[in-house]
Amino acid sequence: MTDTDAKLLRTFIADENEAFADRRQGKFWPANHHRIGPLATKVSGLLDPNEQIDFYFHFMRIAGGAPSVGDKDMPLLLEAYRWMLPFLDLGGVIPMSRRHKLLFVFGFDDTGALPSGETISAKALKVRLKLIAQVGNYTTMPAQRDKKAKFIPFADEAVRILEVFRHLGYRHDRRYGEDLYDVTNLSFWGMVFICLLNKATRGELVADMIEGKYDLMRRVEQLAMLHRYVETVLPDIEPDEERFRSLAGQLKDIELARRNATESVALAQRLGLPFDDDEDWEIHIAVPLRGTEGHPLIAKNVVRLQIRPNPDWEWELNARIAERGEFSESEKKTYRNDLGLPILGCGNLHAFPTWLRQVREKKGYGFRHRRRRHSCGPQAGGSQAYRRMAGELNADRSRSPPTPYRSAEASS
Repeated sequence: MTDTDAKLLRTFIADENEAFADRRQGKFWPANHHRIGPLATKVSGLLDPNEQIDFYFHFMRIAGGAPSVGDKDMPLLLEAYRWMLPFLDLGGVIPMSRRHKLLFVFGFDDTGALPSGETISAKALKVRLKLIAQVGNYTTMPAQRDKKAKFIPFADEAVRILEVFRHLGYRHDRRYGEDLYDVTNLSFWGMVFICLLNKATRGELVADMIEGKYDLMRRVEQLAMLHRYVETVLPDIEPDEERFRSLAGQLKDIELARRNATESVALAQRLGLPFDDDEDWEIHIAVPLRGTEGHPLIAKNVVRLQIRPNPDWEWELNARIAERGEFSESEKKTYRNDLGLPILGCGNLHAFPTWLRQVREKKGYGFRHRRRRHSCGPQAGGSQAYRRMAGELNADRSRSPPTPYRSAEASS
């Protein structure tokens, strides 16, 4: 460690002090974070105690978590965290660590301490930072669930995680209301996953979330996400976990009711497609522009419709004509309409064939009827599904190619 390192840290502190006073992002960190980060655990040899507190305050705020420090520096790190508490719920562009992660690491916030106590030793800090690193290692929820084995070693911390959730009322972010609440926060769901991997806490967590004990933000969406994590751990539960099994059943019923209320399921039922109630299916329809070469599913000039029984993403309709623009719509809204096409609209999925005719007749875009591509996922039900979907599109023949990914080309 050198005077150059000390100067680097002091420049960072000065820049962030000025920026924080104006509630804005500092300018020094973005270009120098790769130099500052490795020094975060070594600042005691470079800065005096007051400077250390300043550094820890800004580093935790911007980097999103605490550095691993020794026992000698724990009081300074805790003091920096206390300084941060009044600002944890600031919104806007200013960087700030998330409350639920810091509460788990330190064991207290501005409203009190967790029953399991505050973190006062460097050893306990290191253990808890490893868990925070684990839940931050993934970019999607499916990726977390696919790596269940990597979460199991942290199950001993599930009781403390449950304390964190209850302490916060299962609201990891207080900065925003329902419209901007980060319902897919991966560190939160990673901690949920760990809680579900512990026999002592999984039933308590699910009961908390589905029985109305807490006012969950965007409750319907959160229960749908919880259902997917519960399904991941369900094969591992023990025979005596009747309460958890019952709660999992209630959660599944809630999700099936949402699913069965979608217009995608209504269309499948109207067509008599042989899908099971809980089957995970998708239907893709591609209708290329007349004269388009190549496979319809990868053609550039094409109308594409994708349908699935997902209450949060039921269908998406896209059209593209090179050099003219694109059209994109879902059941929620229209995203783009360079082509000036009519809007299909929520509740009108069944009218897709009529919409296609309108595009041809009123806009003059010759999306051809002689060649369409219909494809369904691995459990789509074979040629019956394609024949009926093709019938809705006024095609009179279909044939089904080999499994496991079945598709059919309809012609008329």
